[in-house]
Amino acid sequence: MGIHSIIVIKNEKNEYLQYFDERWNSYLFLNCKLPNGDDSELVKNKVSDALKIDKKDIKVSLVGCKKHKKFSESAKIEKEYIHYFYNVKIEEKFTDKEFLINGIKYKWFNYSELMNDERIQKVNSDIVQFVKEFNM
Repeated sequence: MGIHSIIVIKNEKNEYLQYFDERWNSYLFLNCKLPNGDDSELVKNKVSDALKIDKKDIKVSLVGCKKHKKFSESAKIEKEYIHYFYNVKIEEKFTDKEFLINGIKYKWFNYSELMNDERIQKVNSDIVQFVKEFNM
């Protein structure tokens, strides 16, 4: 069973930060494995490393947890997951709609854009729906 964080970063325009994952060929929420379950410090480290910002400028709060099964595109089997959802606040420094950090593409999406992107819906519709359920 995979235990992962889903890192939800929202800007002042109510857009969600996504990164382009080459393996999945899709934009996804930032995430990381959580070997011991809830771990806000590990999430803060992931955000700091990925976005190159100081940890003191990152505020992390656990919003909720979902245990569910879904088909794994990469493994081609159904897997069980536990996802911890974190609301992450950062200083508003990424104002461009799209930007690169260390060769990784990032892009802001509003909720409607997440819902209408065919590839995001194919590989990550459950996560997008959980973000809505948690009112994030």
